[in-house]
Amino acid sequence: MKVEELPNGSEVLVRTQEDDLEGFSFLKIMDRIDPLPENFENYENFKEGVYYMCTHDGIRIGFVLKFVINEMKTICLETFEETFQLDEFNHELRFKSKDFEHRNNLIDQLADKMYLESSLTGVKGWRNEKYAIWVNREPYVLIERAMAGVLGIITYGIHINGYVLDPKSKKIQFWVPRRSATKQTWPLMLDNIIAGGVGYPYGIYETVLKESMEEANLEKHIIEDNIKAAGAISYLYFTGDISVTKFDKESDFIVGEVQYVYDLQLNKDIVPKPNDGEVENFNLFSLQETINALKNKEFKPNCALVTVSFLVRHGYITPENEPNYLELITRMHRRLPFPTLN
Repeated sequence: MKVEELPNGSEVLVRTQEDDLEGFSFLKIMDRIDPLPENFENYENFKEGVYYMCTHDGIRIGFVLKFVINEMKTICLETFEETFQLDEFNHELRFKSKDFEHRNNLIDQLADKMYLESSLTGVKGWRNEKYAIWVNREPYVLIERAMAGVLGIITYGIHINGYVLDPKSKKIQFWVPRRSATKQTWPLMLDNIIAGGVGYPYGIYETVLKESMEEANLEKHIIEDNIKAAGAISYLYFTGDISVTKFDKESDFIVGEVQYVYDLQLNKDIVPKPNDGEVENFNLFSLQETINALKNKEFKPNCALVTVSFLVRHGYITPENEPNYLELITRMHRRLPFPTLN
């Protein structure tokens, strides 16, 4: 993709001959985080290797792989059996308790035991942060964040595209942080200016303000004066190949993700600064530098998709330069199979 300047100074993306020869499409960014076909339930390996976690009254709320169930039974059978009713015939793992606090207490015990004794690496990334599973817009149970993949729940986050738009030239630049080398996930990859999970009991906009200060040292008045809600993207995060996977390893976890997206237009004199050690540095990228980084897979995968959503909404990615335009914008807003926050 090549950035060209129009007579009025604004920038457009132009598809090149090289793009056509290599078959480039922004849809590849979508495929990195959600290659699951709509009919994934019809695959025999899915039917064999994946169970549905359900509420005590049968509402589906998560994907739990069979090998994970076996791991939990091996490590903490007594707690597992007090927490869940396992239905092998229907491939369901159903909470037993009707009481919110009782469920929370049991799932905490199970998570603690898994953290101490499980061979699963994801559980070792303990956050001391809870994600809520939402049913009928009420929290059904609170899950330690490190257990999100293990239990295949829907998670929620906020992602903010930070940018500077020159009022005269109309050229755009993006504030792009590089993640810290010590981050538990995706170290040293590029990110959105601000991003973070919506942990319980914080609200969505509360998380925006909290993460803005923690990650970029941007105070509340700067955010409130310059931010715009820009919708949401949703997908099932999965990195395997459903045509061959046996759903017998951590890379086969399926996690529903909803990212509430915001645009933050800043003046050039407002400079984000690392604050909590999660960011190495912030840099201003030109439109061409941003496109090149997207093509070169330098962004954390879901941050790449958030950036693509900005480029679509602001008219940089169009039906003229993206051969899979309709499929791209449709798949960025996947209908998730479980109840959601809103």
